[in-house]
Amino acid sequence: MTEPRKTPSLVSKTPWQLYLVLLLLAAAIAVGFLVPTRIRPFMAGAFVFLCGALLMLLWRLAVSTQEHLERTKWDEANANMDEFIGQLINVMPNPAFFKDTGGIYRGTNAGFEKLLGLDKKDIIGKAIGDVAPSEIVALHLEHDQALLANPGYQIYEAPLQAWDGPHQIIFIKSTYQRPDGRIGGIIGILKDLTQRLRAEEELEQLRKFSDSTVQTMTEGLVLTDSEGKFTFVNPAAARMLGYMPSEMVDRDVLSFIPKDQRPIVKREDEKRAKGISDRYELVFQHKDGHRRTFLVSGGPRVQSAQFAGTLAVLTDITERKSLEEEIKALSLRDQLTTLYNRRGFLTLAEQQLKTANRLQKKLAVLYLDMDDLKRINDTGGHKIGDRALAEMAFILKKSFRDADIVGRLGGDEFSVLAMETNRPLEPDLLVRRLREKLDLFNARSSAEAGFRLAASVGVFTRGPEDPVTIEEMLSRADMLMYEEKKAKKGGDAGKPPGPSK
Repeated sequence: MTEPRKTPSLVSKTPWQLYLVLLLLAAAIAVGFLVPTRIRPFMAGAFVFLCGALLMLLWRLAVSTQEHLERTKWDEANANMDEFIGQLINVMPNPAFFKDTGGIYRGTNAGFEKLLGLDKKDIIGKAIGDVAPSEIVALHLEHDQALLANPGYQIYEAPLQAWDGPHQIIFIKSTYQRPDGRIGGIIGILKDLTQRLRAEEELEQLRKFSDSTVQTMTEGLVLTDSEGKFTFVNPAAARMLGYMPSEMVDRDVLSFIPKDQRPIVKREDEKRAKGISDRYELVFQHKDGHRRTFLVSGGPRVQSAQFAGTLAVLTDITERKSLEEEIKALSLRDQLTTLYNRRGFLTLAEQQLKTANRLQKKLAVLYLDMDDLKRINDTGGHKIGDRALAEMAFILKKSFRDADIVGRLGGDEFSVLAMETNRPLEPDLLVRRLREKLDLFNARSSAEAGFRLAASVGVFTRGPEDPVTIEEMLSRADMLMYEEKKAKKGGDAGKPPGPSK
């Protein structure tokens, strides 16, 4: 703690001239008693004059002493004022300083020293020209001079050379008065804008980069709000659906979704509300009416003051899905006849078997083998043989219902699976209808085609309580077909009985 200053006493500050005057006065009085009587009047006048002079000297001495005491008091007050301002700026969080009217720094805080990268001893007692580059000194001196000429405060923005390079600073400056009423100097408080400006610049660059990326990316990017409306749609997403972004923003997402797909949207919204991200397929309605399939990568629902909703990336997989369906169809269908191949027939038949079990319906399997296909190939060539197979497939399609499963198991062997509907299942009626179609072809088209069509057929019926598999049904129908073919050829069917492979 600073020791209080002591005010000097009058005695300690009495000049030696006063003692000399008093000594001379005492000597004059003593001499007056020794001098002759005739000259005593002169001595009295001299004494009076000397007393007046002495009084004048004492008065001037008193005034001088009072002025010295006053000046000492103000000097002490001014020194205390500087100390107070120094303590005040030391507790400020912002860089701060104060300097006298001559522009000399009298105090700084740690923030100011850190900003400049200088020690206190390198600043105190120096002017701005000693610590700042010449190109910015004139600007600050101009502001300081204007403030001293018109005391008060001022706020301005200007550069400052910091330890790590130029900074942009807001200067808040104010004059302060000393206890004696004189302007003591300037207090300065600094607000560094550099970090904010750098952050704003980085954010602006990031925003430009993000905008550029979002606008040029080939993937669709959409933002939906908590009410299920699009709040942002990038050009790629809009283009995929045949719209402009402005035509989609502020519209309900469901207005672009077919009704059969809306349960998917509801299910995924429930997941996002729980904070679950997901990837799923969703069909959208294109502007021209056709359906397009998208892979949606959606994040959880976000709740905030400015944004609420879901950000999702849309990938158009329509062509891929179409290709997958084509590949799937090729793997399940016979290329020549377009009927289901053995794999496709068995796959769909298994599903139909489960349905029949659940509904307690009967099933019938027809196993067909074309007659004389070898002779047709031998006489007309394989091209004619392929046409005969295609014509047989066409007649099978026309002879059975759309709900029935028709397949080519291989070579000249075909099969049909029919399930009982509201009317009783009549296998004989199914076979009779097939033979009528074959007879009609032979009557009208065989001459032009160069071949006649005929087939041996075996039929096996399974009741809902019968635990027979599809493979077993085919095997039994195959054996019945073999019996019919054998009968046609007078006991020589040309192949051993057993399941077709």
